[in-house]
Amino acid sequence: MATSARRAGAVHPAWYLFWLTFLLTCLWFLYESATTDHFEEMQAGATFWNRFVWYFGHALISSPVLLIAPLQFMPGLRQSRPAVHRWLGRVFLANCMIAALLGVYLGSTIYLPGSRVPLSLLGSLWFFFAAVAWQAARRRDFVNHRKFAIRAFALGAAFVWVRIISRMQEDIFSFMPTEDLQETTKEWLTLFLPILVTELWLNWGPTARKLFSRKA
Repeated sequence: MATSARRAGAVHPAWYLFWLTFLLTCLWFLYESATTDHFEEMQAGATFWNRFVWYFGHALISSPVLLIAPLQFMPGLRQSRPAVHRWLGRVFLANCMIAALLGVYLGSTIYLPGSRVPLSLLGSLWFFFAAVAWQAARRRDFVNHRKFAIRAFALGAAFVWVRIISRMQEDIFSFMPTEDLQETTKEWLTLFLPILVTELWLNWGPTARKLFSRKA
């Protein structure tokens, strides 16, 4: 019986590999961002106070979100240390909401007009998902808490997705005539792809699998 229970609650090794890869990627991109001379990228009219204080504040507050996520979504900690899971969850969601508000400001004032709408939407949805996850936990609706916490993580991880896309931007967007169009498309993909993958996993995929199942 005990062996069966352990097997039922076992986590596939690929799950650990995913989180290890994600964490190492986050650390690399955080290091890269911290050691880059961002003053070379200052847009017209930007100063240290009206741009980079917000940027570094956003980066500093977002970082715990990326580093806490592997702990929060691993079932072991949630089951064996529920108090730790709750406190880390509060930090995770609070930082999501604050970083999201800073992100809305940064996105709505970025020098590329085509990027303002997707980045502002991303920040607004990120705040909304985190706020709903927080309220669901307060109401002890843990099913919706889990779903909205996953959605909040997916948009918080845009820090990683956008840098991965940037590495391949010139190749995958080579058919686009201008860099501005490539940047705008990248920002929309950074918003759209995490939501698409998350909803496929949480809702659309299970529903489709059930409907197309022979047993249905």
